[in-house]
Amino acid sequence: MAPPDSEELRRGVLVRIRGLKKSPQLNGQLGRCDRLEASGRWSVILGDGSQKALKAENLFSFDEYIKVAHEGRVPTDVGPFMNDFLTNPKYDAVKQSSSKAKTLTAQELVQASYDKAQREGRRASPRLSQDDERSGRYSAMTVKKVDLQAGSMDLAIIAPSAPQEPGAPLPTILAISRGEQRHVAKLFRALRAEEHRWQLLVPMRTSHSPDFFEPAGVTMLEQFLQAVLDDHNRDITPFAPMSNVFHMVGMSHGSAALLSLASKAPDRTGSLNLITGFLPQFCEIEGLRNLKNIHFYVGDQDELGHREYLKGIKESLKEAGGHAHMHIVKGASHYDINEFIDLEDVWQRLEFAR
Repeated sequence: MAPPDSEELRRGVLVRIRGLKKSPQLNGQLGRCDRLEASGRWSVILGDGSQKALKAENLFSFDEYIKVAHEGRVPTDVGPFMNDFLTNPKYDAVKQSSSKAKTLTAQELVQASYDKAQREGRRASPRLSQDDERSGRYSAMTVKKVDLQAGSMDLAIIAPSAPQEPGAPLPTILAISRGEQRHVAKLFRALRAEEHRWQLLVPMRTSHSPDFFEPAGVTMLEQFLQAVLDDHNRDITPFAPMSNVFHMVGMSHGSAALLSLASKAPDRTGSLNLITGFLPQFCEIEGLRNLKNIHFYVGDQDELGHREYLKGIKESLKEAGGHAHMHIVKGASHYDINEFIDLEDVWQRLEFAR
């Protein structure tokens, strides 16, 4: 029979491990509750994909944190509260292992947690293997350099070989990959935009570019949008964006960048589709309140807390008078969600928004 503490737990909830004595190296790690076993222990999926059977008393859930710290109300901006959940010693966070280690202030703990999230978010970003390239299942692309006032970026382009009508604009996807934002995500090439008569553009950072979700990076993206719209000779992209809008599709770090960009340029945003993601600093979510086609995708096994991040953004947008659709992808973790996304479903939403 499960102990009373298990009432705070449920399948899919984000948990932090605490109080283990035989395996102290696991304390402080994040995981997702998968199932309650007959022994009364919870099977927890860790960030590396392994599973551990743990007692409820050794699991501190995000649900319990919200109840204890915020009287059951989901905070408007989940980001800082997620850091509190991860690091605050009040909730049995991992203590410094060395007695000589520096005692961190509350702000330093928050920053350390944020830095860790950034590193973890960059860790995995699937690229195509040689077999994938030869399979015919992924779009071919061209890459060029684009110079802007704020700096230079690389641009990957996927588009039909010729327009049905010469000079006709095409519906255009602006996509940014996760991690270092320096490649074209496998999922973007799997969309086969050219077969749907769409154009897909993927800005990529160079070694000298800021992260696109940082203010300087968002400025660069704003300049890129304007450059494409002003490109009457089609020197940058083969087709003009239909209706002068971009349908934005991001993954994780790329989602954060496009969230900021869309909030600054809602009149240039045809739709916003975020596959995992978080609220970056200085993003004014109120700018999205009139945008009708906003969709968030996150796995029910996401181990980095992005389900909670996106839920918080959704609530924040609701308070601002807007609305977003949240789609929980069954069986998907943070690092393999591209394998579980229903591409036909994504295309239906894109076509609806064009």
